[in-house]
Amino acid sequence: MFYRRHELLFRIGMFYCAAPLSGAFGGLLATGLAQIRHGGYNRWPWIFIVEGAVTVAYGLVVIWFLPATPSHATFLTKVEKEAAVHRMGLDAHGASTNGDSQRQHHRPQLKFLCDYHSVRWHTHRIISEEHTTDLISIYSFSLFLPSIISNLGYNSVKAQLFTVPPNVAGFFAVILCTFLSDKIKGRGPIMLGCCSIAIIGYIMLLIKTTPLVHYGGTFLVAAGVFPSSPAVMGWLANNLAPHYVRATGTGLQIAIANCAAFIATFTYLEKDKPAYTTGHSINLGMLVLSLALSTTHILYVKWENRKREKGGRDYRLDEGDGGMLGYKHPSFRYTI
Repeated sequence: MFYRRHELLFRIGMFYCAAPLSGAFGGLLATGLAQIRHGGYNRWPWIFIVEGAVTVAYGLVVIWFLPATPSHATFLTKVEKEAAVHRMGLDAHGASTNGDSQRQHHRPQLKFLCDYHSVRWHTHRIISEEHTTDLISIYSFSLFLPSIISNLGYNSVKAQLFTVPPNVAGFFAVILCTFLSDKIKGRGPIMLGCCSIAIIGYIMLLIKTTPLVHYGGTFLVAAGVFPSSPAVMGWLANNLAPHYVRATGTGLQIAIANCAAFIATFTYLEKDKPAYTTGHSINLGMLVLSLALSTTHILYVKWENRKREKGGRDYRLDEGDGGMLGYKHPSFRYTI
């Protein structure tokens, strides 16, 4: 609600870069918390107590300070609120007549959920397939990186320390890729590049070579998989309008895609150590699938934009209020 379409992904990246950072320092923090013995709770329960308490406390603070729309932002003046709403309309392309509507539009939300076009080509394809395949790789990589590194010949303490550099590489990759994505005003090319880098990383992990090459592969995997998640989230958000449909679609996207955690948990099995060929192969296959889906979606978006430029969707203006058409408006152009 506060950022234009092609200013959004860098902000998502700033939020999402916490994922690789938590991977870099979460293990070290957990090691320290696990040494606490107090009040009848020894070692690992304190990891959940301390980290959970901080998360809940921060969530309660956010409820009071995070506004739903520019008009609810108490830290903005009246002029600044008007400017924020005006900015939202600069690249709406006919998607909405009011960038900060206070009305509740339940019917368009329900229509979006039931609409064949939006669910199949945007929600189902991007969420259920692209984002899910990416998250399988992200979750399995984050969960099992210490195990992967320990089986390269390092003890548990060193393995924990050696997980920090690949996650730091993922952190900088998220910042760089999301920044470039906003600059070029494209999500698909970033997705293709990130998937390709991660694929190379998993190939390095699969081939029989030295531990140093395998460890180098973890850097490429981190640099490829971590930026792909915010990229696909921003891709869907850019291609849905108005804001209440965008919120519905994004929520559905996250809900479905996070089911990838169920699959990721079973990709690296004890019986497959030390090579973990099955786990690496599954993730490699998921990334190849994501690469194919991203390519397909880019081609579809280009086709749809050309059709709108030629007037192929102008008939929708006769169906009712043009401001309620959202992403279906003939003037709305999808982000590639």
